[in-house]
Amino acid sequence: MGSKILMTKVASLGVRLAWRPDIPKTPLMRRRMLWAYAFVAAPVIALLVFLLGPILFSGWVSLHRWDMLSPVGEMPWRGLSNYSYLLSKDPVFLKALGNTFYFAIGGVGANTILGLGFALLLNSRIRGRAIWRVLYFMPVITAPLALAVMFSFIFDRNFGVVNNVITGLGLPRQPFLSGPKQALLTLVFIAVYQYIGYYIVIFLAGLQGIPQDYYDAAQVDGAGRIQEFRYITLPLLRPVMLFVVVTNTIGALQVFDLVFATTGGAPANSSMTVVLHMYNTAFKFSRMGRASAMAFILFAIIMLITIMQVRLLQDRAYGD
Repeated sequence: MGSKILMTKVASLGVRLAWRPDIPKTPLMRRRMLWAYAFVAAPVIALLVFLLGPILFSGWVSLHRWDMLSPVGEMPWRGLSNYSYLLSKDPVFLKALGNTFYFAIGGVGANTILGLGFALLLNSRIRGRAIWRVLYFMPVITAPLALAVMFSFIFDRNFGVVNNVITGLGLPRQPFLSGPKQALLTLVFIAVYQYIGYYIVIFLAGLQGIPQDYYDAAQVDGAGRIQEFRYITLPLLRPVMLFVVVTNTIGALQVFDLVFATTGGAPANSSMTVVLHMYNTAFKFSRMGRASAMAFILFAIIMLITIMQVRLLQDRAYGD
């Protein structure tokens, strides 16, 4: 640990010296600068090779037709036709895009509201508070595929536990994951169950970071619980709210494993999402050009939504 700290300090000092032309460079300083550039070069090269390189290659593939079996140098040029096809002639993509927005809006709204509500409850003085915190966080550390398979059995139309309870109450069986009107809503419920514990922990950390002096002063002035929440808790939690909304939205728009393991996009593409359709297009139909175009369209949508959320919530959070 001490050697890592020493190397970090050497690199930092070398970089600062490199940007100070007014300081004469002695041989010792030049050696430190070389070491600094060596330390900085390693992650930069890794970033270029393993992150920026695949992104640029994917952008190049989105302008061609490629089945992954033909040589890269023999890809037929298609220009923007892959993008125009997806946005105008591919009904599955447009359906998947709508489903993805529905999933994101439902998941983000439920995780934000319920996460804050449960965090407020767990932040109060209740019996067994530590145990409840552990129980709420357990689904987060569960493997997503295992959780998806478990809920596939729970919501099974013929043998599921939920339908057995429903029929025991004299009500008709529900299709849930096998019904076109209920599949996507059921997936939202499963996703909220899986990740709400994570956002409870985030909100709980934000609540515990608010000084108690504010609440004491509000109580002296005669403020009630609702007024404390509206004028103290909610404004001071806006930076936390920004983090929760942005990260939850990005994750929800890229949902894949849950849908892949439960419905596979069925029935009749009622639960198809963009990333799952991208996977099918690339690895089932060998159309890497269209799949890469989907990736860039989704990237543009996520970036636009993220910028809007940051501008909206950050301005309110910091009073700009």
